[in-house]
Amino acid sequence: MNLNIFAIRLFISIILKIDYIECACTLPTVLNGNIWDSRRGTIVFSNSNSELSSGWEVSVLAQTWTIFNCIESDSTHWLFQSTTSVEIYGPKYYGFYCVRYTKITDYSYYYYLDSNMEVNAADTRISFIEESIVNAGVTLSSVCNPTSGPSPEEFHVLVKKDRQADVKQWFPDALLGVYAYTVTDASSSVFCGSGSVWDACTNRTTISYNYTQCSTQMFGSTDGEFYATKYVTSGSTSYVIIINADSTTSTRFTCLAVSGSSVSSNSGSCVKGQSATTNTADSASVVISLSAYAFTSASAAPSSSNVGIIVGVVVVLILLIAGAIGGFIFYHKYKKKPFPWQKTKVQNGSEENAEKPDDESKANGVRV
Repeated sequence: MNLNIFAIRLFISIILKIDYIECACTLPTVLNGNIWDSRRGTIVFSNSNSELSSGWEVSVLAQTWTIFNCIESDSTHWLFQSTTSVEIYGPKYYGFYCVRYTKITDYSYYYYLDSNMEVNAADTRISFIEESIVNAGVTLSSVCNPTSGPSPEEFHVLVKKDRQADVKQWFPDALLGVYAYTVTDASSSVFCGSGSVWDACTNRTTISYNYTQCSTQMFGSTDGEFYATKYVTSGSTSYVIIINADSTTSTRFTCLAVSGSSVSSNSGSCVKGQSATTNTADSASVVISLSAYAFTSASAAPSSSNVGIIVGVVVVLILLIAGAIGGFIFYHKYKKKPFPWQKTKVQNGSEENAEKPDDESKANGVRV
């Protein structure tokens, strides 16, 4: 009897274990400790217990969800559930973040929040699920099904703290080049302009601003250097999230929306409907107009040593071409002329070339 009870308990334990494995959440090992998030700044993960302990707080009717546990994951999604429920107009609800993620590098990911925008949570993309339903069981498929999901520009980037130099990606083509730039801020004040330098040509993963030529600091950077982390293109507009190369800064991430020669900025991630030609609601948002940089004649002129090399190459090419033409003419002019030892004779109405007499003919005194 005791053996049967033990067998039943063992069977139940195995079933429960299998269920746990199927629904368990596995976070990448890099998501541990401090992580830079373009949406929320610095957030804190605990990989050992799949917990997000700080950074993704959500306030709902003067109540706050602070800690979220990852309860399920697959190859494209992480499902985070708040550790507490809050009362919303009577019933209690849990908050769920459905995170659709993609790996960029060993130290960076980008993600979308696959939920509708919740008006009671300052338009955060988060799902409210009633406590009784949660207690009955929820899954990725039941939560991650928004009726009005995120648009292409609503992506966010996660970067391991202090690893900005290891996550660099290429900028979109529209930003690659050396430009002069004019900056218009939210108050319509204009900065920089002719002579300013935007350089995303020397290194396709880096934008460098020359503060000597225009001293206005860009996007909170003291050294004027930024790396691309990820970009997406929707229609004629590309959206790229850049990360500040500075070791310490109040502005870690900035989104740039670019179309043609116009660029708009937004602190952190891009916002829904961001246009390349207008400021966003962000007080630090600017609109940048790019134009071809006018190099000085001194910088454009080749050096004297280069001139000598160019002249030498041209002379050699001329000699080679002349030699080729002369050889061609010589060949066509003399290719049918007989050599001194050859004669022409006609036999049976056809022309033949007589061969050079051999030594035996000479010895016998035979004439041809």
